[in-house]
Amino acid sequence: MSVERESAAALDLLKRMIGIDSRSFVSNLPIAELMEAELAGWQVERIDYVDPAGVKKRNLVAVEPGQRPRIAFAGHLDTVSDTDWQRRPFEAVLEGDNLHGLGACDMKGPIAAFVTAIKALAPSQRPMIVLTADEEIGKQGVRETVARSALLKEIRPACFLVAEPTVNGIVRGHRVDVQFVAHAKGIQAHSSTGKGLNANIALIPFLADMRALYFRLREDPSLHDPQYDPPFCDLNLVVDNYGAFNNVTVGLATARIKFRYSKRFDPSWVIAEVTESARRHGLELSVKPEAPPPELAADHPLVARAEAILGGRAEVAGIGTEASEYSRLAPAIVCGPGDVAYAHRPIEHINVPQFVASIDNFRRLARELPEAL
Repeated sequence: MSVERESAAALDLLKRMIGIDSRSFVSNLPIAELMEAELAGWQVERIDYVDPAGVKKRNLVAVEPGQRPRIAFAGHLDTVSDTDWQRRPFEAVLEGDNLHGLGACDMKGPIAAFVTAIKALAPSQRPMIVLTADEEIGKQGVRETVARSALLKEIRPACFLVAEPTVNGIVRGHRVDVQFVAHAKGIQAHSSTGKGLNANIALIPFLADMRALYFRLREDPSLHDPQYDPPFCDLNLVVDNYGAFNNVTVGLATARIKFRYSKRFDPSWVIAEVTESARRHGLELSVKPEAPPPELAADHPLVARAEAILGGRAEVAGIGTEASEYSRLAPAIVCGPGDVAYAHRPIEHINVPQFVASIDNFRRLARELPEAL
């Protein structure tokens, strides 16, 4: 296939993917069915589940029949919501060099590029393909896949390439997070009666402790990892009063915290401090840690080989990806077209020349990365 025809085929697939609503809170079965049709003739394993909201979800693991690839290419099919979009989010629109649409760069573009690249390879060179649901809302899809996939257990790839928007650069590692949810309970009433109990009053002392921890993480250089930008661990806090008006004593107040850390950082003392503060102030607390940070050394053979193939220097990043979960099975790197600066925004788009260039990048990585394994 000529470069022009291949590029056109990849763009057509991307446009069809954008045209399917796969926001995390809806079923991803339609887009999973599209991708399974694209892999006609492959051995495809479906890993279905129902999410906590009762919505049906599907993950796919696919392999060329009779092959035992040493590398797996992975990506997620879900997107964030279309909040604040002024254009139609599910309509792919080309403007100049940029293709606009929800999921264009995060991460339907990277998937369309690597699927196109892989299909053009000889069967013996084709990596395994893993496509998942719910990456944007807690990564249940990849966890289900890693835990339940018979193909992953049987073939056991020696490495994973997770396709995310990195402007086609190589990411050798990133931070992961611990998520905390703290609930303070009160008694809802009209605020003028004096008969209510405002849950925020119980939550505020806990928030004061979190404020102190927030500044300690930012201001103490001994807690920083200079590889990363920013070098400090992030402790992001959101408070939810569930729409209560200011003439109602709040019956339930919830603090949701995402704490990000890198491989060099021991998170245990932060978890202990948050847990103790919640206990001391009488709050209900849940703690949900991700898998450990998937950071490979700068001289790891997989990193060195990827650098030799694509050029440039592998970096670490503050973003989170499914590489943390895949790293439970094998080393992982992250690479793909698109700029994360445009992800999760109502102006999301992907640069088409960069998208087209990534097709050859993925093809070269598929052929040559196994040499490092």
